Amino acid sequence: MYAKLYKTDGTILDVVPSNGSDFQLDELQKMVGGYIEIIPAGKGKIMVLDDEGKLKGKPINDAATMIFMRAGFYDTIVGDVLVCDDEMVQ
Repeated sequence: MYAKLYKTDGTILDVVPSNGSDFQLDELQKMVGGYIEIIPAGKGKIMVLDDEGKLKGKPINDAATMIFMRAGFYDTIVGDVLVCDDEMVQ
């Protein structure tokens, strides 16, 4: 199973959990650069982002913001964001 890491510079990376099945907390924190927050992204998907990203002044993530808005939510998403199936985060 693949997940996608949407970086603020527009780069999109396919990522796989190191254990092959689900992401561990330390992996998630390293990817997003801080304590994690999990929010819905629609259709069984979730977004994992830095809980304090706005407070830290992280740049807007245009791609992640669009995904969030297409799911019916309205907010600006900042920082690098992991989008994956909800069962990939335990």
